[in-house]
Amino acid sequence: MEGNLFKGRLVGVDGKPLAHHNLVIQRIDSSPLVRNQEIAETMTSSEGNFHVSSLELSEYGKNPEKSTKIKLEVGFKGEKLYETILTVDLKSQTIDLGVMEVKGPNRGVRGKVLDEKGDPLGGLVVSVEGAGKIESSLKDSRTLEMLDKISPVAIKNYHVLNESKTDADGFYEVLYPPSSYQNILDDKPTIRVVIKDVLGVSELSRTVKYIAVSETMKSIEDIIIPRNWAGGWYVTLGNSQKSRFTEDNEVEVLVDNQTELESVVQSINNANSYVYITQFEFESDFTATFTHETNGNLRPMDILTRIILNASSRGVKVKIILNENLAVPDSYKEMEEFFKDSSVEIRQFKSHGLHVMHAKTLIADGKEAYVIGSPFNKDYWDSSQHIINDPRRHPPSVRPVHDVSVKLKGGAVYHVEEFFTQMWNYISMEEYQGEGIIDPHPASPGSGKTPVQMARSVTPETFTKKGELGIFEGYRKVLANAKDFIYLENQFFTNKTIAKALKNVMDSDDDLQVIVVMNENPDNPGYKKWQNQCIEKMGIKTYEDILEHPQIGFFTLWSTGWEKQRFQIQPVYVHAKVGVVDDLWATVGTANLDGSSLTYVNELEGFFDTEFHRNMEMNVILPGLDKDSSKYIGKLRNSLWMEHLGIEGSSAIKKPKEGWLKTWQEVSQKNLKSLNRTKPYLTGHILPYSAEESVEDQLKDLKIETNDWDILD
Repeated sequence: MEGNLFKGRLVGVDGKPLAHHNLVIQRIDSSPLVRNQEIAETMTSSEGNFHVSSLELSEYGKNPEKSTKIKLEVGFKGEKLYETILTVDLKSQTIDLGVMEVKGPNRGVRGKVLDEKGDPLGGLVVSVEGAGKIESSLKDSRTLEMLDKISPVAIKNYHVLNESKTDADGFYEVLYPPSSYQNILDDKPTIRVVIKDVLGVSELSRTVKYIAVSETMKSIEDIIIPRNWAGGWYVTLGNSQKSRFTEDNEVEVLVDNQTELESVVQSINNANSYVYITQFEFESDFTATFTHETNGNLRPMDILTRIILNASSRGVKVKIILNENLAVPDSYKEMEEFFKDSSVEIRQFKSHGLHVMHAKTLIADGKEAYVIGSPFNKDYWDSSQHIINDPRRHPPSVRPVHDVSVKLKGGAVYHVEEFFTQMWNYISMEEYQGEGIIDPHPASPGSGKTPVQMARSVTPETFTKKGELGIFEGYRKVLANAKDFIYLENQFFTNKTIAKALKNVMDSDDDLQVIVVMNENPDNPGYKKWQNQCIEKMGIKTYEDILEHPQIGFFTLWSTGWEKQRFQIQPVYVHAKVGVVDDLWATVGTANLDGSSLTYVNELEGFFDTEFHRNMEMNVILPGLDKDSSKYIGKLRNSLWMEHLGIEGSSAIKKPKEGWLKTWQEVSQKNLKSLNRTKPYLTGHILPYSAEESVEDQLKDLKIETNDWDILD
């Protein structure tokens, strides 16, 4: 007997189609001694339809009765959900089972994501979180709320049942087996839908909880998200409009601290009304500038605190906010003592956890503002030459430092001062019973034509209850928009979310290239291990991988020299926080690519209250989407690369046909060879990253012979 054709449609109890469900058809033999024979198996379409031919019946099944019983089993993701027994005529060639209602527990949601105008938002990641209704009620109890605050492990998280993406019409459907939420013998889940950005790394919207869902497929009401919050190039802080965006600015990028400090001293000396400063650390004897004597020696010229005292004596109002923290060194008491007999006002931002006031800014008369890379500490002084044992840097033999700062004129100055004012007033309310509250000065007139967006990270429970994630928003949006290259130079590379975003965007675009300049030895405990883990997730395990990978490379900076005929080598400490994407977007500021600076301490995910631990940070974003601004960003990138790669001249670096990454790989390869010559040398400063711990082991890992060298850490 030839096989039968079975067709029909599966729907849930709500009448909606059951897509991508497994259907098994068995013939039930009238003899109890004969096992049921599987005669067909198929998968339903997106509309719940099925259309399948049965197998030829076995000897036992031939010549069936006119009325034969069959069993239908419906499953999803390997899990049986429902079964029913029907009587059919197997002598008919086509058996139409019609619309079959499949009873059973919830196993999916569907809905639409639209923008504020009702237009669809496609490509967004949709995640469904859920738990059984009993488990959910336990998690929402006050008892568990109290336990969660003292527990070292978060116990309130709901399970992610499954994820999908919105299509071009904004429609999504997320399916999951009931066992994924049946944790306490419970088949009615409490679920919620979470919408994430296109890279699946940032939460854009979260629905209310739907309690004890009984529908087979739960239909969710339309989710509305502002289009400019879901995507685009600009920071909007959850809204439709650009946040802290001005177009009338003059921007000067100050590469390395010698240049920045000379400019800062000049601005303080020229101030007539007020100077506001925020700093992470500030040594009272920090020398900002030096002069060359006739004998060639260097002599300290401008001690920064003395410059500030001189300004104060002229009637300039000086206010300084310093980080104060039990976990890391701070200079608040030292500076308070130094300025005690002056009119300079010092206040401390008290950190109550794994976060700090890390934003380093200066505002002079509301006309000029700086976002500064480094603390005002002697061991951070350096020039673009990164000389080993530079006498202007203390203590002796401390590593050279690379950093980048920005000087602003124009409308953006107001937003830097706004940050200072909010912080000063927050401290006034917290520590000084409201004494000394200040108002922001009016915005200064425009000074140029460069568009600037100021982005911030703000600690929760300070200016606002939730704080701000503006710098992270800037990064996650631009990474999603990258088409050609992503360039990052940063003190830390440990943020799990940024690592995931980079991996996802590379996986989606084989032509995209990523270049990262980072530290061999971050100065925070645990960071070396964490950044090694992030790098391994990118597919990089050895330095050879860096030299050969078609999409991503991690590089470090080194300085070399000769002292009494002995070759010296030392890592340059990368303290910069710079990003450039496609020469259409750039950022310079104070935020590291770690959890504390951008989101929360996600390196320690699983510990309680990690979402509270976010630093105070500020970044300048240059959105160069017009032609003139794009040229400006290209010049910034070019100046940094010429220093790092050792390329001389004033013309722009030419892009190889294989992409920018090829240039970095070739210079690194040449440096590995030149360091192994009889008279070693380094072109520029770059070498591939090594996962080893010590400087000596890193050089050995790179197969560099270091006999008779002075290796400095």
